[in-house]
Amino acid sequence: MANNREKDRHTKVEYKAKPKSIAAKLKAKEAELISLKNQLNETAVMVNESSTQEKVSDLKHTLAGARGSSLLIWIKGYPDPDNIASALALRWIAAKYEIQTTIMHYEKISHHENRALVKKIDIGMIEYSDTVDMSSFDYYAVNDSQSPELPVELPEACKLLVFVDHHKTLGNVKSTFLDIRENYGSNAAIYSEYLKHEDFQFSGETEEEKKIATALMHGVRSDTDNFVNATSFDYAASQFLSQHLDRDLLALISKQSIPGKTMDLTQIALQRKDVRGTFMFAGVGYVRDEDRDGIGQSADYLLQREGIETVVNYGIVDNKFIDGSLRTKSHTVDPDKWIKEVFGKDENGNYYGGGRKDKGGFQIPLGVFTKCSDKELLWILIKKTIDELLYEKIGVEENSILDND
Repeated sequence: MANNREKDRHTKVEYKAKPKSIAAKLKAKEAELISLKNQLNETAVMVNESSTQEKVSDLKHTLAGARGSSLLIWIKGYPDPDNIASALALRWIAAKYEIQTTIMHYEKISHHENRALVKKIDIGMIEYSDTVDMSSFDYYAVNDSQSPELPVELPEACKLLVFVDHHKTLGNVKSTFLDIRENYGSNAAIYSEYLKHEDFQFSGETEEEKKIATALMHGVRSDTDNFVNATSFDYAASQFLSQHLDRDLLALISKQSIPGKTMDLTQIALQRKDVRGTFMFAGVGYVRDEDRDGIGQSADYLLQREGIETVVNYGIVDNKFIDGSLRTKSHTVDPDKWIKEVFGKDENGNYYGGGRKDKGGFQIPLGVFTKCSDKELLWILIKKTIDELLYEKIGVEENSILDND
C-alpha cells in the first residue's frame, strides 16, 4: 500500500508538472512573437523614416524650383477636414519658398463641422466662379484625391506641381512631386510628417502654426472615424500634433450640433429603408445642395442597426445629380471596388464613385433629365434604376420579401 501511495504521489506530481511545462513553452513562444513583432515595427518605422526623409528632400527640391511662382491648391469634391488641413499645411510650406498660393474649391462647404472649421480657423479659401482668372496660376496642387482631374479647365501651361494622397490612385498620376501612401488612414498624417521634419522648422509657437496643427489633428480624427481606422502613422502624427494644437479650438470645431435637416433626412431614410439580408438601401428623394452631407450622416446612423453590415443611402441633390453614400463594417465589401463595379464609368472613362476602407460615395449627373418637369415621376425612375443596380450587385430579386419594420 505504501509503495502504491508513493507511486500515486509521483504520478500526481508528474501530472501537475506537465501543464507548467506547456505553459512555459507558450509563454516563451509568446515572448518570441512579441519580440519579432517589435523588430518588424522598428524596421517599418526605420523604412518609413527613410522614405519620409527622401520625400521631404524631393518636396524641398520641387518647391525650390518653383520659387516665386503662383500655386493653385485645389480642393476636389466637397471640402472635408482632411483635405482642408492638407491645403493649409502645403500653403505654409510653400510660403517658405516665396510661392504665392490660393486655396480654391468647386463644391460648396456643406457639412456643419467643415463650415465651423473654415470659419473658426479663418482659412481664407475661395469658391470657384467664372470670374476667377485661372491664367494667373503657374502650377496647381491636389491633395486627398484618387486622381488629379479637375472639374474646370486650366491653361495648358499650368502644370501639376504637388500630388499627395492616401487612396488607391486611378491610373498614372504625372506630378513633379508625388507622394501616395495607401497605408495611412489620413492625408493629414502625411503632411504632419513633413512638418515634423527639422528642415521646415515647424515649432507650433505662432498662432498660424497652432491653427494648422489643430486643423491637421481634426483631419486625422475625422478621416479615421475617431481613430477607429487609424494606423500607427496616424497615431504618430497625432502625438506630434498634440504638442502644438489649440485644444479649445479643436473642441469647438469638433462638437457642432447636428443640423435639423440632417435629422429629417435620417427619419426619411428610416421610413424608406429596404433591408436585404445584411444590406440596407434607402432613397431620401430630393435634397438641397447645402444639406447633401446629411445623406452620408444618415447612412452612418442606419449602419448602427443590428444585423446590418452595409448601407447605401442616396438622393437627388440640387436637382442636378444623384448623390449617394456607402457605409460598411463588412469584411468582404471593399467600398472602392464595390461602388465602381455597380456604377461604372462615364463617357470620359472616369468612375462615378469610389471609396476607402469602410466608406464610399458616388455622384451621377442627371444630364438632360434635369429638364424633367414631373419631379415625382423622375424620382420614381431614378430610384428604380438605382435599386435594380444594387439588387443585381448583391444577387437578389426586386420583388423578394422586404423588411420595412
